[in-house]
Amino acid sequence: MNVAHWLERAAERNPGKVAAISEGTHAMTYGELDAAASRLGNALRAFGIRSGDRVSILLANSLEFLIAYFGILKLGAVVAPVNILYRAGEVKYVLNNATPRALIAGSQYLQIVQDVWTECPLLEHVIVVGGDPIPGTHSWRDLMREASPELRAVDCRPEDLANLYYTSGTTGRPKGVMITHLNLTRGIEFEAEAWQVTAEDHTLFTLPLFHTYALIIPSLLAIYAGGTQTFFALWDTETVLRRMSEGHITFFAGVPTMYVYMTRHPDIEKHSLKGLRVCVVGGAAIPVEVQREFERLSGVRCLDAYGCTGWVSSVHPMFGPVKHGTLGKSLADIYPSMDSQMRIVDDEDRELPAGQVGEIVVRGPQIAQGFWKLPEITRRDYRGGWFHTGDLGSRDAEGFFVLVDRKDDLIITSGYNVYPREVEEVLYTHPKVSEAAVVGVPDPVRGQAVKAYVVLKAGQEATVEEITTDCRSKIAAFKVPRVVELVRELPKTATGKILRRSLREHTPAS
Repeated sequence: MNVAHWLERAAERNPGKVAAISEGTHAMTYGELDAAASRLGNALRAFGIRSGDRVSILLANSLEFLIAYFGILKLGAVVAPVNILYRAGEVKYVLNNATPRALIAGSQYLQIVQDVWTECPLLEHVIVVGGDPIPGTHSWRDLMREASPELRAVDCRPEDLANLYYTSGTTGRPKGVMITHLNLTRGIEFEAEAWQVTAEDHTLFTLPLFHTYALIIPSLLAIYAGGTQTFFALWDTETVLRRMSEGHITFFAGVPTMYVYMTRHPDIEKHSLKGLRVCVVGGAAIPVEVQREFERLSGVRCLDAYGCTGWVSSVHPMFGPVKHGTLGKSLADIYPSMDSQMRIVDDEDRELPAGQVGEIVVRGPQIAQGFWKLPEITRRDYRGGWFHTGDLGSRDAEGFFVLVDRKDDLIITSGYNVYPREVEEVLYTHPKVSEAAVVGVPDPVRGQAVKAYVVLKAGQEATVEEITTDCRSKIAAFKVPRVVELVRELPKTATGKILRRSLREHTPAS
């Protein structure tokens, strides 16, 4: 078993088919991508990289990222990507935690590499992509020119690590998530079945490949099926809509923020999105108002998928019942052959009946194995054979799961529980609101007060009183934000998830 076998299989079946298109212009066929990955694998093997060694990637979305990813896997080594938005201290932390023997970095990140390399004693080799290498580093261009294009992927055990992906850090310091070849294989099999993905599909994304959402759903899923993927390094609403309008894109995967930008685009009505077959939303719960508007404009179901770093455990399938405002059903509930379960439990890990809020726990062959070098946290979060997600949710009588919020995001004001997402859903129904985020802030009387950060739609004006008055007509008084701050933008992770933690840390007491 080796995830790199998917690429080799596609290259053997259809070597001349386009596998990937970067920035809309740079394309590689399956035959070319497999040969390039083999060259990179042979170059790494010449450095002494072997099965089980970690190799880090510090690259933006690019063909080189895919080449590096599969080249590393061909050796049985472990891919450990690094977030390209990290500063020097954060990069150093990941490199010293993952302890890669080699790092493949874009030339634009070379200064950061220089700043930290001497403090990463186990990092032996640095390969520079683009530009000129500095003394002590290797040129990607030279290595690729000199290495052989022939290399068959080694056979790995199902439990061998394939990826060491670091969490986005929305709840603290990033943790390395250990993802095996079996985890990736079963997860991709589940998704291909749920969304009926074939070689005829063409995926589109701008999600960063250093994040598992982009890697697994729109990228690896395309390779597994033998389809084509188009990706960009940066989000641009007009570019994405134009690509969709061309008619060949069938599968789009994004985070809620991207759907907000598309539905709010002034020329959205001029773009025909009828070529789309599947639109997946993940990373966070999408506001129902945004979901419905996108479906109206595109004529395509906007399908929620629920998961965490490296896995998906609930979906809305291509066919069958869909319920807005939910995460869909557990994979096992839709497809009995899929051994992937999901349930709601209390603080004592007892399963709760329908309608009661508790923690979402999951298990299945696609679930990651734990956290790298964090045995105590792994035992805590994976206790009893179930991964405890830290998300609060419920399950309705029909089996649909509802995401309520992160346990850490719960606001307790005057003894009442307030879930930020519920308040945000109300804010999104206001015709002038583009984006919203709700957090709890210290309050000397209530313990916490509800505060809302609101971004207005372009060209719109609204007062704080107008926003709060609208909320009072829709939710209980204790849930209405006591503080509303109108802002130009909200802090987000590289994948577009709103950073509530950042808002809390920079908010004074009410």
